[in-house]
Amino acid sequence: MKILLVANMYPSSNFPSYGVFVQNTEKILQNEGFQVDKAVLQKKTSKLSKILGYAIYYSKILSKGLTGNYDAIYVHYASHNAMPLLWLKKLKPSVRIVTNVHGSDVVPEVASQEKYQPAVKKLLQQSSLIITPSHYYEKLVQQKYGVKTPIRVFPSGGVNAEVFHPKKNQRIDILSQLKLDPAFRYIGYVGRLDVGKGWDHYLRAISFYMNEKPEERDRTRFIAVGSGKEDDAFKELAKSLGIEDVIIHYPLMKQSDLANIYTVIEAFIFPTTRKGESLGLVGLEAMACKTPILASAIGGILDYVQDGQNGWLFTPGDAVQLKDLLVKFDELSNEEYEKISQAAYETALQYEQTTIQSKLSAIFNELNPQTTNERGF
Repeated sequence: MKILLVANMYPSSNFPSYGVFVQNTEKILQNEGFQVDKAVLQKKTSKLSKILGYAIYYSKILSKGLTGNYDAIYVHYASHNAMPLLWLKKLKPSVRIVTNVHGSDVVPEVASQEKYQPAVKKLLQQSSLIITPSHYYEKLVQQKYGVKTPIRVFPSGGVNAEVFHPKKNQRIDILSQLKLDPAFRYIGYVGRLDVGKGWDHYLRAISFYMNEKPEERDRTRFIAVGSGKEDDAFKELAKSLGIEDVIIHYPLMKQSDLANIYTVIEAFIFPTTRKGESLGLVGLEAMACKTPILASAIGGILDYVQDGQNGWLFTPGDAVQLKDLLVKFDELSNEEYEKISQAAYETALQYEQTTIQSKLSAIFNELNPQTTNERGF
Protein backbone atom coordinates (compact mmCIF):
# COMPACT_ATOMS: atom_id res chain seq x y z
CA MET A 1 0.00 0.00 0.00
CA LYS A 2 1.28 3.45 -0.94
CA ILE A 3 0.52 6.28 1.50
CA LEU A 4 1.00 10.04 1.34
CA LEU A 5 1.75 11.36 4.82
CA VAL A 6 0.51 14.94 5.30
CA ALA A 7 1.39 16.98 8.40
CA ASN A 8 2.00 20.63 9.24
CA MET A 9 4.26 19.53 12.13
CA TYR A 10 7.44 17.60 11.35
CA PRO A 11 10.91 17.56 12.99
CA SER A 12 13.88 19.49 11.66
CA SER A 13 17.49 19.82 12.80
CA ASN A 14 16.63 23.09 14.57
CA PHE A 15 13.43 21.72 16.13
CA PRO A 16 14.01 17.97 16.55
CA SER A 17 11.03 17.37 18.84
CA TYR A 18 8.49 19.35 16.81
CA GLY A 19 5.97 16.80 15.53
CA VAL A 20 8.28 13.88 16.29
CA PHE A 21 5.22 11.66 16.84
CA VAL A 22 4.34 12.19 13.17
CA GLN A 23 7.78 10.95 12.18
CA ASN A 24 7.26 7.98 14.49
CA THR A 25 4.05 6.99 12.69
CA GLU A 26 5.93 7.25 9.40
CA LYS A 27 8.60 4.84 10.67
CA ILE A 28 5.95 2.45 11.99
CA LEU A 29 4.24 2.29 8.59
CA GLN A 30 7.56 1.73 6.85
CA ASN A 31 8.43 -1.03 9.32
CA GLU A 32 5.10 -2.65 8.49
CA GLY A 33 5.94 -2.69 4.80
CA PHE A 34 4.01 0.36 3.60
CA GLN A 35 5.50 2.70 1.02
CA VAL A 36 5.36 6.22 2.49
CA ASP A 37 5.76 9.49 0.62
CA LYS A 38 5.23 12.77 2.44
CA ALA A 39 4.15 16.38 2.17
CA VAL A 40 5.15 17.99 5.46
CA LEU A 41 5.84 21.41 6.94
CA GLN A 42 8.64 22.03 9.40
CA LYS A 43 8.52 24.74 12.05
CA LYS A 44 8.82 28.35 10.88
CA THR A 45 9.73 31.19 13.21
CA SER A 46 8.64 34.35 11.37
CA LYS A 47 5.27 35.41 10.00
CA LEU A 48 6.59 35.72 6.45
CA SER A 49 8.27 32.30 6.54
CA LYS A 50 5.03 30.77 7.85
CA ILE A 51 2.99 32.30 5.00
CA LEU A 52 5.47 31.15 2.36
CA GLY A 53 5.87 27.78 4.07
CA TYR A 54 2.13 27.09 4.09
CA ALA A 55 1.75 28.22 0.46
CA ILE A 56 4.43 25.76 -0.68
CA TYR A 57 3.11 23.07 1.64
CA TYR A 58 -0.49 23.35 0.40
CA SER A 59 0.72 23.31 -3.22
CA LYS A 60 2.67 20.14 -2.51
CA ILE A 61 -0.39 18.45 -0.98
CA LEU A 62 -2.46 19.24 -4.07
CA SER A 63 0.18 18.36 -6.64
CA LYS A 64 1.14 15.07 -4.98
CA GLY A 65 -2.47 14.19 -4.23
CA LEU A 66 -3.58 14.80 -7.82
CA THR A 67 -0.67 13.16 -9.61
CA GLY A 68 0.45 10.46 -7.17
CA ASN A 69 -1.11 7.03 -7.24
CA TYR A 70 -1.72 6.73 -3.49
CA ASP A 71 -3.93 4.19 -1.78
CA ALA A 72 -4.53 6.66 1.06
CA ILE A 73 -3.62 10.11 2.29
CA TYR A 74 -2.78 10.05 5.99
CA VAL A 75 -3.11 13.48 7.57
CA HIS A 76 -2.10 14.58 11.06
CA TYR A 77 -4.05 17.60 12.34
CA ALA A 78 -7.39 18.27 10.69
CA SER A 79 -7.70 21.98 11.37
CA HIS A 80 -4.74 23.38 9.42
CA ASN A 81 -4.94 20.76 6.66
CA ALA A 82 -8.68 20.64 5.99
CA MET A 83 -8.69 23.32 3.29
CA PRO A 84 -6.25 21.77 0.78
CA LEU A 85 -7.59 18.26 1.41
CA LEU A 86 -11.18 19.34 0.80
CA TRP A 87 -10.03 20.99 -2.43
CA LEU A 88 -8.25 17.78 -3.36
CA LYS A 89 -11.33 15.70 -2.56
CA LYS A 90 -13.40 17.92 -4.84
CA LEU A 91 -10.88 17.65 -7.68
CA LYS A 92 -10.27 13.93 -7.16
CA PRO A 93 -13.29 12.34 -5.44
CA SER A 94 -11.70 8.88 -5.43
CA VAL A 95 -8.95 9.91 -2.99
CA ARG A 96 -9.18 8.18 0.39
CA ILE A 97 -8.28 10.27 3.43
CA VAL A 98 -7.37 8.94 6.85
CA THR A 99 -7.53 11.82 9.34
CA ASN A 100 -5.62 11.64 12.62
CA VAL A 101 -7.06 14.31 14.93
CA HIS A 102 -5.15 15.86 17.81
CA GLY A 103 -5.58 18.48 20.53
CA SER A 104 -7.03 21.74 19.26
CA ASP A 105 -8.54 20.06 16.18
CA VAL A 106 -11.55 19.18 18.29
CA VAL A 107 -11.12 21.49 21.30
CA PRO A 108 -9.93 24.94 20.12
CA GLU A 109 -7.72 26.57 22.74
CA VAL A 110 -8.05 30.17 21.55
CA ALA A 111 -10.78 32.07 19.72
CA SER A 112 -8.79 32.21 16.47
CA GLN A 113 -8.93 28.40 16.20
CA GLU A 114 -12.74 28.31 16.22
CA LYS A 115 -12.84 29.40 12.58
CA TYR A 116 -11.48 26.00 11.49
CA GLN A 117 -14.31 24.00 13.03
CA PRO A 118 -16.70 23.89 10.02
CA ALA A 119 -13.84 22.69 7.80
CA VAL A 120 -12.76 20.12 10.40
CA LYS A 121 -16.26 18.66 10.54
CA LYS A 122 -16.49 18.53 6.74
CA LEU A 123 -13.09 16.82 6.47
CA LEU A 124 -14.07 14.22 9.06
CA GLN A 125 -17.30 13.56 7.18
CA GLN A 126 -15.42 13.04 3.93
CA SER A 127 -12.63 10.91 5.44
CA SER A 128 -12.57 7.16 4.95
CA LEU A 129 -11.31 6.63 8.51
CA ILE A 130 -10.66 8.79 11.57
CA ILE A 131 -7.85 8.02 14.02
CA THR A 132 -7.88 9.39 17.57
CA PRO A 133 -4.99 9.07 20.08
CA SER A 134 -7.17 7.81 22.95
CA HIS A 135 -10.58 6.40 23.78
CA TYR A 136 -11.35 9.67 25.58
CA TYR A 137 -10.78 11.58 22.35
CA GLU A 138 -12.78 9.03 20.36
CA LYS A 139 -15.83 9.77 22.50
CA LEU A 140 -15.20 13.51 22.19
CA VAL A 141 -15.18 13.33 18.39
CA GLN A 142 -18.36 11.25 18.35
CA GLN A 143 -20.16 13.62 20.70
CA LYS A 144 -19.11 16.83 19.00
CA TYR A 145 -19.46 15.96 15.33
CA GLY A 146 -21.76 12.94 15.19
CA VAL A 147 -19.95 11.72 12.07
CA LYS A 148 -20.64 8.29 10.59
CA THR A 149 -17.01 7.85 9.55
CA PRO A 150 -15.45 4.85 11.37
CA ILE A 151 -13.16 5.88 14.24
CA ARG A 152 -10.11 3.92 15.32
CA VAL A 153 -7.76 4.52 18.28
CA PHE A 154 -3.98 4.64 17.91
CA PRO A 155 -1.73 6.36 20.50
CA SER A 156 0.18 8.98 18.48
CA GLY A 157 3.13 6.89 17.36
CA GLY A 158 3.61 5.32 20.76
CA VAL A 159 6.70 5.30 22.96
CA ASN A 160 10.11 4.86 21.35
CA ALA A 161 11.77 2.36 23.69
CA GLU A 162 15.15 2.93 22.05
CA VAL A 163 15.05 6.43 23.55
CA PHE A 164 12.77 6.12 26.57
CA HIS A 165 13.75 3.24 28.84
CA PRO A 166 14.95 2.77 32.43
CA LYS A 167 18.54 3.79 33.11
CA LYS A 168 18.44 4.79 36.77
CA ASN A 169 21.82 3.07 37.21
CA GLN A 170 23.29 5.85 35.04
CA ARG A 171 21.73 8.63 37.10
CA ILE A 172 24.97 10.01 38.57
CA ASP A 173 26.61 10.25 35.16
CA ILE A 174 23.52 11.89 33.69
CA LEU A 175 23.38 14.42 36.52
CA SER A 176 26.94 15.33 35.64
CA GLN A 177 26.07 15.70 31.93
CA LEU A 178 23.19 18.01 32.84
CA LYS A 179 25.41 19.90 35.30
CA LEU A 180 23.01 19.15 38.13
CA ASP A 181 24.15 18.89 41.74
CA PRO A 182 23.70 15.28 42.99
CA ALA A 183 23.14 16.66 46.50
CA PHE A 184 19.61 17.65 45.46
CA ARG A 185 16.57 15.58 44.58
CA TYR A 186 14.67 16.64 41.45
CA ILE A 187 11.05 16.77 40.35
CA GLY A 188 10.16 17.85 36.83
CA TYR A 189 7.79 19.24 34.24
CA VAL A 190 8.13 18.93 30.45
CA GLY A 191 5.85 20.87 28.13
CA ARG A 192 5.34 24.03 26.17
CA LEU A 193 5.02 27.25 28.15
CA ASP A 194 1.67 28.02 26.57
CA VAL A 195 -1.95 28.45 27.56
CA GLY A 196 -3.55 25.40 29.11
CA LYS A 197 -0.34 23.45 29.67
CA GLY A 198 -0.52 24.05 33.43
CA TRP A 199 2.98 25.43 34.02
CA ASP A 200 1.46 28.18 36.19
CA HIS A 201 -0.25 25.61 38.44
CA TYR A 202 3.06 23.78 38.66
CA LEU A 203 4.79 26.94 39.92
CA ARG A 204 2.03 27.74 42.40
CA ALA A 205 2.12 24.17 43.75
CA ILE A 206 5.88 24.53 44.24
CA SER A 207 5.31 27.77 46.16
CA PHE A 208 2.68 26.14 48.40
CA TYR A 209 4.97 23.16 48.91
CA MET A 210 7.92 25.34 49.92
CA ASN A 211 5.76 27.30 52.34
CA GLU A 212 4.58 24.09 53.99
CA LYS A 213 7.98 22.38 53.96
CA PRO A 214 10.61 25.15 54.03
CA GLU A 215 13.34 22.60 54.77
CA GLU A 216 12.95 21.31 51.19
CA ARG A 217 14.53 24.50 49.84
CA ASP A 218 17.88 23.00 50.88
CA ARG A 219 17.35 19.60 49.25
CA THR A 220 14.80 19.78 46.38
CA ARG A 221 14.93 21.42 42.96
CA PHE A 222 12.14 21.61 40.39
CA ILE A 223 12.97 21.28 36.71
CA ALA A 224 10.92 22.80 33.90
CA VAL A 225 11.71 21.92 30.29
CA GLY A 226 10.05 23.87 27.51
CA SER A 227 9.55 27.17 25.75
CA GLY A 228 6.57 28.98 24.30
CA LYS A 229 4.57 32.15 24.04
CA GLU A 230 4.46 32.48 27.83
CA ASP A 231 8.21 32.30 28.55
CA ASP A 232 8.22 35.79 30.09
CA ALA A 233 5.11 35.08 32.13
CA PHE A 234 6.80 31.93 33.49
CA LYS A 235 9.82 33.90 34.67
CA GLU A 236 7.68 36.68 36.14
CA LEU A 237 5.46 34.28 38.08
CA ALA A 238 8.43 32.35 39.48
CA LYS A 239 9.94 35.64 40.62
CA SER A 240 6.71 36.93 42.17
CA LEU A 241 6.26 33.65 44.07
CA GLY A 242 9.81 33.81 45.40
CA ILE A 243 10.80 30.41 44.03
CA GLU A 244 13.38 31.38 41.39
CA ASP A 245 16.11 29.76 43.46
CA VAL A 246 14.49 26.31 43.36
CA ILE A 247 13.56 26.35 39.65
CA ILE A 248 15.87 25.03 36.93
CA HIS A 249 14.58 25.95 33.48
CA TYR A 250 15.75 24.36 30.24
CA PRO A 251 14.52 25.34 26.76
CA LEU A 252 13.18 22.75 24.31
CA MET A 253 15.20 19.54 24.21
CA LYS A 254 15.63 16.68 21.78
CA GLN A 255 14.14 13.36 22.84
CA SER A 256 17.38 11.78 24.03
CA ASP A 257 17.90 14.70 26.42
CA LEU A 258 14.32 14.44 27.64
CA ALA A 259 14.96 10.79 28.48
CA ASN A 260 17.85 11.97 30.65
CA ILE A 261 15.56 14.43 32.44
CA TYR A 262 13.04 11.64 33.12
CA THR A 263 15.87 9.54 34.51
CA VAL A 264 17.08 12.09 37.08
CA ILE A 265 13.69 13.24 38.36
CA GLU A 266 11.85 11.31 41.06
CA ALA A 267 8.44 12.29 39.75
CA PHE A 268 7.02 13.86 36.60
CA ILE A 269 4.37 16.56 36.99
CA PHE A 270 1.76 16.73 34.22
CA PRO A 271 -0.49 19.67 35.19
CA THR A 272 -2.37 20.25 31.91
CA THR A 273 -5.86 21.76 32.00
CA ARG A 274 -6.56 21.17 28.30
CA LYS A 275 -9.73 19.26 27.46
CA GLY A 276 -7.97 18.75 24.14
CA GLU A 277 -5.15 16.75 25.75
CA SER A 278 -5.78 13.91 23.36
CA LEU A 279 -3.23 11.50 24.87
CA GLY A 280 -0.34 13.12 26.72
CA LEU A 281 2.57 11.16 25.26
CA VAL A 282 5.10 12.89 27.54
CA GLY A 283 3.48 11.18 30.50
CA LEU A 284 3.95 7.76 28.94
CA GLU A 285 7.55 8.59 27.99
CA ALA A 286 8.31 9.46 31.60
CA MET A 287 6.66 6.25 32.78
CA ALA A 288 8.76 4.30 30.25
CA CYS A 289 11.80 5.55 32.19
CA LYS A 290 10.26 4.11 35.40
CA THR A 291 9.36 7.59 36.62
CA PRO A 292 5.87 7.83 38.17
CA ILE A 293 3.69 10.80 37.35
CA LEU A 294 1.41 13.22 39.17
CA ALA A 295 -1.10 14.21 36.52
CA SER A 296 -4.29 16.15 35.93
CA ALA A 297 -7.36 13.94 35.78
CA ILE A 298 -8.27 15.05 32.28
CA GLY A 299 -8.21 14.02 28.64
CA GLY A 300 -6.28 11.07 27.29
CA ILE A 301 -4.28 10.84 30.52
CA LEU A 302 -7.26 8.96 31.97
CA ASP A 303 -6.64 6.20 29.43
CA TYR A 304 -3.42 5.14 31.12
CA VAL A 305 -3.08 6.55 34.67
CA GLN A 306 -4.75 4.62 37.46
CA ASP A 307 -4.73 6.77 40.57
CA GLY A 308 -2.56 5.31 43.31
CA GLN A 309 -1.47 2.35 41.19
CA ASN A 310 0.89 3.62 38.48
CA GLY A 311 0.73 7.33 39.32
CA TRP A 312 -1.51 9.89 40.97
CA LEU A 313 -4.30 12.11 39.68
CA PHE A 314 -5.41 15.56 40.84
CA THR A 315 -8.16 17.97 39.85
CA PRO A 316 -7.02 20.02 36.82
CA GLY A 317 -5.92 23.50 37.86
CA ASP A 318 -5.88 22.70 41.59
CA ALA A 319 -2.39 23.73 42.72
CA VAL A 320 -3.22 23.06 46.38
CA GLN A 321 -4.20 19.47 45.60
CA LEU A 322 -0.99 19.05 43.60
CA LYS A 323 0.96 20.37 46.59
CA ASP A 324 -0.81 17.85 48.82
CA LEU A 325 0.24 15.07 46.43
CA LEU A 326 3.84 16.26 46.56
CA VAL A 327 3.72 16.09 50.35
CA LYS A 328 2.15 12.62 50.16
CA PHE A 329 4.78 11.59 47.64
CA ASP A 330 7.53 12.50 50.13
CA GLU A 331 6.02 10.06 52.63
CA LEU A 332 6.32 7.02 50.38
CA SER A 333 8.60 4.23 51.52
CA ASN A 334 11.24 2.94 49.10
CA GLU A 335 9.14 -0.20 48.60
CA GLU A 336 6.00 1.83 47.79
CA TYR A 337 7.93 4.04 45.37
CA GLU A 338 9.42 1.04 43.56
CA LYS A 339 6.00 -0.61 43.27
CA ILE A 340 4.48 2.51 41.68
CA SER A 341 7.50 2.99 39.41
CA GLN A 342 7.33 -0.61 38.18
CA ALA A 343 3.60 -0.32 37.51
CA ALA A 344 4.22 2.90 35.56
CA TYR A 345 6.88 1.15 33.48
CA GLU A 346 4.64 -1.84 32.75
CA THR A 347 1.87 0.49 31.60
CA ALA A 348 4.22 2.32 29.24
CA LEU A 349 5.34 -0.99 27.71
CA GLN A 350 1.79 -1.46 26.42
CA TYR A 351 2.30 1.69 24.31
CA GLU A 352 5.78 0.83 23.04
CA GLN A 353 6.13 1.24 19.26
CA THR A 354 6.97 -2.34 18.41
CA THR A 355 4.00 -3.48 20.50
CA ILE A 356 1.47 -1.23 18.83
CA GLN A 357 2.77 -0.89 15.27
CA SER A 358 0.66 -3.77 13.93
CA LYS A 359 -2.42 -1.85 15.12
CA LEU A 360 -1.67 1.01 12.74
CA SER A 361 -1.15 -1.31 9.78
CA ALA A 362 -4.43 -3.07 10.63
CA ILE A 363 -6.21 0.30 10.53
CA PHE A 364 -4.89 1.05 7.05
CA ASN A 365 -5.58 -2.46 5.85
CA GLU A 366 -9.25 -1.82 6.60
CA LEU A 367 -9.24 0.30 3.46
CA ASN A 368 -8.65 -2.92 1.54
CA PRO A 369 -11.94 -4.86 1.41
CA GLN A 370 -9.99 -8.13 1.25
CA THR A 371 -8.48 -7.46 4.69
CA THR A 372 -10.28 -8.56 7.83
CA ASN A 373 -11.25 -5.57 9.96
CA GLU A 374 -9.50 -5.19 13.28
CA ARG A 375 -10.43 -2.73 15.98
CA GLY A 376 -7.73 -0.14 16.82
CA PHE A 377 -5.70 0.12 20.01
